[in-house]
Amino acid sequence: MRHDVIGDRRVGWNAILGIVLICLGVAMPALAATSQVPERWAAISLVGDRMNLIYARSATGTTGSSTNPNRIEAVPTRSDVLDRLVLRAVLDTTVPGNPEIVALAVNDPALYQAQDKLFAAEGRALLESLRKALEPQKVTHLLAIVSSHGEAAFPAEGGSVGMGSVEGLGFYIDKMTRTKSADIGLSDRGYLAPFAYYRVILYDFARNAIVADERVTASMLHPIAGTAESDPWELVSAQQKFDDIATLLQRNMGAALMKLVASRTAR
Repeated sequence: MRHDVIGDRRVGWNAILGIVLICLGVAMPALAATSQVPERWAAISLVGDRMNLIYARSATGTTGSSTNPNRIEAVPTRSDVLDRLVLRAVLDTTVPGNPEIVALAVNDPALYQAQDKLFAAEGRALLESLRKALEPQKVTHLLAIVSSHGEAAFPAEGGSVGMGSVEGLGFYIDKMTRTKSADIGLSDRGYLAPFAYYRVILYDFARNAIVADERVTASMLHPIAGTAESDPWELVSAQQKFDDIATLLQRNMGAALMKLVASRTAR
């Protein structure tokens, strides 16, 4: 049985106990692969509070910072639409062992800001508060999708393009670099690269420990020519941008959860 508790509005941390369960469907609960006791996972997404726009140095004419040559623009999201895409990708995946999954929309700045420390000593109080809030749902594990960073390397004909690093969900924007396509050959200057860089962490409440952790670095590339007055970001519709992020999540979440369970059973 899987439940979706994604609300229709933002849910503050202090209001988490009032979240209402919305049943998505009914199925016979299955035994988890690594235990004889049925497991129930609470899934939360902490990557959807912003869309990260990474402007390549060649596109901005700036030198960036000593650690990243690009200009980074974090665009806050006004709703939980990105987190919904993440959690939908989780719910659409057949997880080995078929644990029950409860998807939670917890849209609170404190959690987003603490995601790097949630499972460290600094985040112990917040994690304990979350555990107590989830007690009525009788969850055994927390499945947390948090932001991750990595090298900006996007697939292109004959190799990859990009420089510096990217993080979370967003788009890499380059107005100058020529890319090569197997279909059209050498493109005009410029491309737009949607990306989804995140970690999938499985935390066992009974053991008070992370039992599995997988990183995902997913991206695609659209050769799009900009002009002096516009850039590739402006030439793609808002719907297409969200569709691109949704596609990356749907294509890669299943493999990530498969690896997550496999690495867990190998420990």
